[in-house]
Amino acid sequence: MAATALLWGSAFPAIRVALEGYSPTAMAVLRLVFALVLLLPCVFTGRISRLRRGDLVRMAGFGVTGMTAYQLLLYAGERHVEGGTAAMLVATSPVFATALGMLVLRERPGAWGVAGLVVALSGALVVATAGGDGGGSYSGMAMIVLAAAAQATSFILQKPLLRRYSGMDCIFYGSLFGLVPLLTFTPGAATQLIAADWQQTAAVVWLGLACTVLAFCTWSRVLAAATASTSSLVLYAVPVAALALDAALLGAVPGLMSGVGGLIVLAGVALAAFRRPAPGTPSRAVACGGPSTGTAAEGDAAVETAERKAVATGARGSADR
Repeated sequence: MAATALLWGSAFPAIRVALEGYSPTAMAVLRLVFALVLLLPCVFTGRISRLRRGDLVRMAGFGVTGMTAYQLLLYAGERHVEGGTAAMLVATSPVFATALGMLVLRERPGAWGVAGLVVALSGALVVATAGGDGGGSYSGMAMIVLAAAAQATSFILQKPLLRRYSGMDCIFYGSLFGLVPLLTFTPGAATQLIAADWQQTAAVVWLGLACTVLAFCTWSRVLAAATASTSSLVLYAVPVAALALDAALLGAVPGLMSGVGGLIVLAGVALAAFRRPAPGTPSRAVACGGPSTGTAAEGDAAVETAERKAVATGARGSADR
């Protein structure tokens, strides 16, 4: 759990370092390329399932929203926003997923879900108001919020796919389809790769290998070993890890009101994550995008299986951070 939070949190300061030598499009291209190269052995050994023709459009939509749009918007936004602040704004993604689930999947989050949505978005507004000291900063924060919405859209598209594909399958095909709209930027990415210094290139490599593939591996261990309420703490710890790493590595510390706004965001996400148990069902707090595992008792195992399906949307998709 700690490794996952640190890996995902490290993406935000790594982006800031990489932006000194790479454009957002070049970073997106290279991050996806590095991730695909690392996953190629899984294709040759048969660990990546074959994509069905009927799932082609949905998987492509998942890749374009979760890999292409999310990364481009996040990278462009972090040109004007500190990594820790960006992480707090991206933390609103599960709330957007809740809203889209209501509209697209006809899900009913209940009063807790709606209240959490309002609280989290209010916190994002506090962060934006506190941190926006100029047009560039406000536009950067707006792009990061749009990135969170794009990621939430990818969660909704990914949810039915996880009934037939593993998380690694989704990462591979999502990265593949996400790379297609960026192919025209490949020559520029190659040129910047040659010109950039080793620190900036190391940051991009870290984004592809550690923050994407390795983070998924550690997250899958969490999914297999922890209960829903325990493993969901990873999602809340990511902004904290991002803030700590941003301060330690780059000396960037957000202001007091930005920190307060971030706490409001996390409180809203936690509130939206709460699920009132059905009669006769063990009480659990399930995070939007949080994980679950099986238990020993047969009835409890059924509950855990239902939780896993409900929350795999954010858990598996969040690996691309």
